[in-house]
Amino acid sequence: MENDQLNGATPSYWNSVLIAGIITAIVYSALGILSSYMMLKSSSASQALGIFVCLISSMAGVIANRHYAKEFDISYSLGKGALIGFLAAIVAVIVGTVISLIWTTVIDPGLNDAVYQAQISAMEAQGMSQEQIDMALSFSPEPGSTTAVLMGVGIGILGLGIVNVISGIISAKIFASEE
Repeated sequence: MENDQLNGATPSYWNSVLIAGIITAIVYSALGILSSYMMLKSSSASQALGIFVCLISSMAGVIANRHYAKEFDISYSLGKGALIGFLAAIVAVIVGTVISLIWTTVIDPGLNDAVYQAQISAMEAQGMSQEQIDMALSFSPEPGSTTAVLMGVGIGILGLGIVNVISGIISAKIFASEE
């Protein structure tokens, strides 16, 4: 592999970050929306799909680092791999949020409310009292509200950020380590 610099300048990793973030966001958004519909149909497979969505979400760091390392045939530090993974996660969260907002405002505006009602029904089926249900719901914002979207983005950046920092470090070690 060449060294970290080409003609005195390090090549930009932003194309790799954007490609990985967009690919990951499209896949995990589609699976997340499918999981919501499966939950509405009371499918037990929706939980398994949710776990799979989390696994897919961790791939942004791998995709970005592999693309960057192979595109420029360079080696770089694990710290840079972690940064590339983290930035790919941020792109994935932002693009995924936009996809979700488009889906729930244009394509199926009733999805958020249907999921909310399904959650209430599930709590009732577990034998929770109305007081317990009200208390549980008081901790979550109204579906589709600005608060819910901002909380989702914050939690997404934190969760996916941590996971993709780790996957970025691992993939930098695999794809960009010096021989």
